Order: sequence, then C-alpha cells, then structure tokens
Amino acid sequence: MVGRWRALTCFVTEGMLQRVLPAGGEFSSATGSVYEDEEMEAARRMLEQQTGTPVPTGEMAGSDDRFSFPYVDVRHSVPPNAAPSLVCRYGVDKSWVLRSMLSKQWGGDAGALVGEFQLAFLIILVGQNFAGLEHWKRLLHLVLGSAEALGELGRELVVPMLGALGDQLQECPEEFGTSVLDQDNFLARILTAFVLSVYESEVPGKGALEEAVERIRHTLAERFQWVLPSGRQIQAEADVEEGEYAPQIVDQDD
Repeated sequence: MVGRWRALTCFVTEGMLQRVLPAGGEFSSATGSVYEDEEMEAARRMLEQQTGTPVPTGEMAGSDDRFSFPYVDVRHSVPPNAAPSLVCRYGVDKSWVLRSMLSKQWGGDAGALVGEFQLAFLIILVGQNFAGLEHWKRLLHLVLGSAEALGELGRELVVPMLGALGDQLQECPEEFGTSVLDQDNFLARILTAFVLSVYESEVPGKGALEEAVERIRHTLAERFQWVLPSGRQIQAEADVEEGEYAPQIVDQDD
C-alpha cells in the first residue's frame, strides 16, 4: 500500500500542497476553483445575449476557500499577434502554451507540472471534486497535445506524465476510468492523437515515448478492456477516411 501511494504522489511536494489546497488543507466535493469562475462567466455572457440586458458579474468565493490551480486554457493556445501559419499550427498543437505555462507557472520545472497532475487526481479520488477533474483533464490535454514539444520535453515531462497516468489508471475505481474513456471520448481522443504524434515523429527519445505508450495500452486493455490502437493503425484509418472524401474525377465524355 505504501508503495502504491508513493507512486501516486512521487512528484507532489509540501510547497505544492500549501500553494494549491485551501487554507488548512481541507476541501470537499464543493470546493471551487478558477474553472467555476470560467463556467459562471460563460453563463453570464449567454444570458446577456439571450436577454439583451447587462448581467452583473457574480461574486466569487475567497481564495482561502478554493483550490489555487493555475488556469489552463487549451482552447486559446495561439501566441498573440501570430501569423496565419502559426494560428493554424498552434490552434491544434498546444506546444506554445505548454512552453509558456511551464516557464511562468512552474518555473521551468517539469516535475512540478507532473506533481500538480498527481495532486489533481488525488483531489478527484478523495474528494470527488469537479475542479480536480477539470484541472486533471486540462493538464493531460496540455502535455499530450503538444506534438512539437516532444523532442525537447519528451524525457523530462511527457514520459513521467504517462507514467503518472498509468499509475492512476491502475488505482482508480473502474467507474472513473470508464467515465473518462466514454464521456465525450476525452481520454480516447487525447491518447489516440498522442499515439499518432509519436508514430509520426522523429525525435530523440522516441523509444522511451513508445515504451510509455505501450504500458498505458496494456493497462487500458487489462483494467478496462479498451484497446488503444497503434500509430500505424490510426494512420491507416485516417488514410482510408481521407480517400473516401477525396475529390473525385468525373469523366464527362460519357
């Protein structure tokens, strides 16, 4: 049991607990974070559009009563004033925002990011808390969605992140694993895209990335009977789909 707990918390530090958890280290399923603010603001704007009248901003809970997660916004991942080519690239690839956040929020310490990913999972596991789940999902998307950064951050960040994910999948209740696989296909989409990125890459340390993926694949099959396809399979399916929708040449002489 001690070994399993150590595997789930090996990157979590005392300083991180003091920074992220509410005052006193106590929380519940109702403890909020910046992500509730995001939802409230979206609802406020929608109501304004529907009614045509200004809706005042709601009063947010004090920081002492909330998790102090750094805000991860994977939807807006393009550098300011970016050229059109960069808008296309970083609209999908999250490498720019990953590099920026790693430097500003975690002081360039990849282990601190992985530790926060571990802490978010424990907040889900212990407190059944939405804020922990949302932060966990966004960190996973941020790291595994950064194909361009695989070469520079593969060994120090991506491989440990996959290791942490594998430990979590081993320990999480089966219904949680099933829900993150099925709900909006979140984990399936993130992992499938990541496997294809690794398959198509030619980066130093690619073998370590492939080994980490293989461990995840084994865990998913063993615990949840879910098959993570190989990069070759994903690429073949994409080629077939592209062929189905490719422009057709029509002979008008007939």
